[in-house]
Amino acid sequence: MNLQALVDFAKEAHDEVGKFRLNGMILSPDKMRFDAFCVPALTWQSIRYGEDEVEQVPDNRRGVYAFALCQQSSVLPPHGYILYIGIAGRKSNRSLRARYKDYLNEKKVKKRSRIAHMIGTWHQVLRFYFVPVDNDFSPVDLERLEQQLNTALMPPFSEGDLEAETKKKRRAFK
Repeated sequence: MNLQALVDFAKEAHDEVGKFRLNGMILSPDKMRFDAFCVPALTWQSIRYGEDEVEQVPDNRRGVYAFALCQQSSVLPPHGYILYIGIAGRKSNRSLRARYKDYLNEKKVKKRSRIAHMIGTWHQVLRFYFVPVDNDFSPVDLERLEQQLNTALMPPFSEGDLEAETKKKRRAFK
């Protein structure tokens, strides 16, 4: 038996397919169908991950954001998968752009191993989605919205900001 051929195959399979596997992916139709959000609607905008389009992210507004895998194509059907949801302006007036720039800062990203894994693995097909909120939208409301979005979608790289009961149940599968 040519053991090296099997070793080569295993390495090739990992490099081509296995390293992109997401364990613990949860897609709950019941959670996704939640419709009692603390806002009536959101108008999302997005940019490709990286520094090229950073100027399109508001520098004077707080808000909610998400990282999603998606690749626009003239052949592939529309698709995407939310990996992470967060907020800018939790207990400050920190803007969406300032928060986004944290994800472009190697030192800051490396301190968060899950986020470093997310960006390092999927940066070529990663989009940054964002929604600015009005100044009268309180930090408490912003945190509630983040929690509701995370509970509805349970992104694999968001761990802390879910409703308590869902967070407890999700941990059973980690």
